[in-house]
Amino acid sequence: MNRMKKLRNDAYSFEELDTLEKNARKLGDMETMDLIELSRTSKTAKGEKRKEITIDNETARQKRDRLRRGE
Repeated sequence: MNRMKKLRNDAYSFEELDTLEKNARKLGDMETMDLIELSRTSKTAKGEKRKEITIDNETARQKRDRLRRGE
């Protein structure tokens, strides 16, 4: 299944959508940006939520950001 088809079918998690959005912004891909927004709206309407980030499951980047903020 290609990326666009997965976006239309809500196959990506919120975290994956964040990554896709970052890349689409760099490329100026407005079609992908629109599909990402629709996918997020659809997931929220279905009651899906982002995974809660704790110290135990945070990524290295999230840890660096948290430490920079002084938390």
